[in-house]
Amino acid sequence: MDTNLNAVQRGMHVVDATGEDIGRVDLIRMGDPEATTTAGNTEMTPRPLDLVAEALGDEKEPDVPEPLRSRLVRSGYLKLDGAHLLETDRYVPADKVRGVTDDRVRLSVRRDDLIKEE
Repeated sequence: MDTNLNAVQRGMHVVDATGEDIGRVDLIRMGDPEATTTAGNTEMTPRPLDLVAEALGDEKEPDVPEPLRSRLVRSGYLKLDGAHLLETDRYVPADKVRGVTDDRVRLSVRRDDLIKEE
């Protein structure tokens, strides 16, 4: 379901299903359908990209509780920097990206239906 994510670039404007500008793309993560949950996998051999992400301090993304975290990792997601200075960042599951045109990402859901960062 990453097809729409392939066209997304960091910094693009994001509008929700009502057409409201809800922020900009801060982070893009493609899905890993074979990802296991984050709990109980201490014996797993880390993949090279996982080691790079951890070294760069990205191991906490997405910053949401389980089972939402595992679901986002499997499906792929966007992290949005809110439109307002004090607004909480939000995560958009890949299947909620309706389309990408020019410099705009259009979602199939409203802003309030998105997952908030903890």
